[in-house]
Amino acid sequence: MSAEPHAPKQMRLAELVDLEAFREVMQSFADLYRIGVKVFDADGAKLVDVRVGAGPFCAYLFQHAATKTACTRLVGQLKSDPLDEQGGVKLVQCFSGLRYAVLPLVYEGDALGRVIFGPFWPKDEVAPSPRLREMEPGLDFAQLAELARAVRDASDEGVRKMLGQLRLFVEVLLFSSYRAALTSQMHIESVTSSYHELSEKNRQLLEANERLKELDRVKSNFLAMVSHELRTPLTSIIGYAEMLHEGMAGELNAEQLEYVGTIMDKGENLLSMISSLLDISRIEAGKMRLVYSEISLSEVAAAATSSVLPQIAKKKLSFAQQIADDLPALTADRDKVRQIAINLLANAVKFTPDGGGVRLEIDRYFGARHSAAAAGGTGSVFERGEEDFIRIRISDTGIGIPADQQERVFDSFYQVDSSSTREYGGTGLGLAIVKSFVEGHRGEVWVESRVGEGSTFTVLLPTARG
Repeated sequence: MSAEPHAPKQMRLAELVDLEAFREVMQSFADLYRIGVKVFDADGAKLVDVRVGAGPFCAYLFQHAATKTACTRLVGQLKSDPLDEQGGVKLVQCFSGLRYAVLPLVYEGDALGRVIFGPFWPKDEVAPSPRLREMEPGLDFAQLAELARAVRDASDEGVRKMLGQLRLFVEVLLFSSYRAALTSQMHIESVTSSYHELSEKNRQLLEANERLKELDRVKSNFLAMVSHELRTPLTSIIGYAEMLHEGMAGELNAEQLEYVGTIMDKGENLLSMISSLLDISRIEAGKMRLVYSEISLSEVAAAATSSVLPQIAKKKLSFAQQIADDLPALTADRDKVRQIAINLLANAVKFTPDGGGVRLEIDRYFGARHSAAAAGGTGSVFERGEEDFIRIRISDTGIGIPADQQERVFDSFYQVDSSSTREYGGTGLGLAIVKSFVEGHRGEVWVESRVGEGSTFTVLLPTARG
């Protein structure tokens, strides 16, 4: 949707010219010919009023009632009577015997205003009209005749020539002013049109964003509902499979034990996926809550290690663990920190080929955050500077992550190999959950990796809370 084109705006005379400079030119013109000049715009507003010679004469007439009324009527006539559409000069006779010339100001067919040149005496008629005695008997004709001498006389042909010169000047002035005004107006119209288009696009974008948010809420609610509804029966399936495996329903032969073991293994994998879906749904819904307590990092490491030992043994991986002795107390959410370690260890084991190695290190780190160091640090007083952290590092000799994908592995549902024939399973939520839990503790997590050589995931958890 685009804005409708607007008809060009008719410009007003006062908008086209520099009034101060225009008045100076009219003053010079009046001084040159010793005849007054007035300029009105198309609405009748007076823009220029230069009085030369006739001021005292007209002022005297304005002091008497009858001639004052006639003066007022004449002024209205000069300002509003129709003019020659072709731009010709119109001569107007004053009741006093004086004369005015009116020049229309027209440009490109638009009437912009009028120039009133005068008053002046017609050539060889420099005397007040005898009609004045009838209009106002109280006039002093001797005084009036004396005042009339200050008013210049001019022939009609001479006045037309003077106004012809003035017309040429005004036309040049209007041409340049009109061009500048139209250029400015076109620019404004273009900007306005672009603004309307941008506003419409912005409105559409906001609507699309709201729809996406609603779809995201629906998706999160759906995942949470389905995951919750699947978790209960799946737990029962795993429980009954364990009872069968233990022989609580009778002895099973070797082949049956193998089948039941497969059910348990796949059930546990599926339960892990469902738990991840529930976690990410809570995080996206803003329902993640941290329960702080003082935790033992050695206990966290032991719990995380025990969860992956079966897979480590199955793939014949070497496993090393190093936990520093001087670790300070960490106040954090025990379950969330344990889940961080479990997810990272499980990720390392999954992507490390048979015979490879995995290493877990937990120590104390005092220094700047990784993001500040990566940005080069500005030395700003607003930077955090050095802090006290618990650092958890989990390294593997696995397949590695390409450099252009190392930031994206923390996105929900993202997997490096997303093809339909991908070798490694999973939901792509483990690292997204890790990042959310770490950032919930005001910490930081990142990965360093080289394809074919392995990866190291580093977690920084601040020892100071708040």
